[in-house]
Amino acid sequence: MAEIEVGGRFGRLYGYLDWPVRLAALNLLWLLGVLAGLVLFGLAPATAALYAVLRAYVLNRSPRLWHDFWAVWRSSLRSSQLVLGVPILTVWVVVFYLLLSRSTPLAWGMAVLAAGYAATLLQLPAVVAHVDLPVVRSWQVTAEVAWRRPLATAAVAALVVLLAVGGWLTTPAAVPLFFPALPALLATLTVQRGLAP
Repeated sequence: MAEIEVGGRFGRLYGYLDWPVRLAALNLLWLLGVLAGLVLFGLAPATAALYAVLRAYVLNRSPRLWHDFWAVWRSSLRSSQLVLGVPILTVWVVVFYLLLSRSTPLAWGMAVLAAGYAATLLQLPAVVAHVDLPVVRSWQVTAEVAWRRPLATAAVAALVVLLAVGGWLTTPAAVPLFFPALPALLATLTVQRGLAP
């Protein structure tokens, strides 16, 4: 079947209209990837695959959605556990201390630290998808990229929260269609700009 090329403003519009379908499909694949690893071992490779495919889309490389997602999932099943899995699991530690500090003078400080940590963590898989670095160096580069431009990092994190809360309050059924793929797309775009020379 021949593809029809649409140029100009309509070409750009059609390009934007592809994104909701891509994000919904990536969410479904991410969920399948998490389940394929029995949740605990599937979270990191599914997240790595999600960000890798999004990066390919952002760079106009036309990835094969199903094939490329599962290829990255398989290849990162072991390697992603340390670089992504450990930081993702530390969220529970942060939440524990956040709950422990409520009703104390430390509550606001812990809330700010937790928000900064979550905003940084959102960009970690994007950094891992963009550059091949050792584990600890990946974490360091993520912190550098995230806080070299703190307003962009804070704005993306705030936008993700607003979209999640707004989606939940207005159309809760749509939230599973766009989360975590939409935040991943926003983080990928932010990291791509942050890594640019």
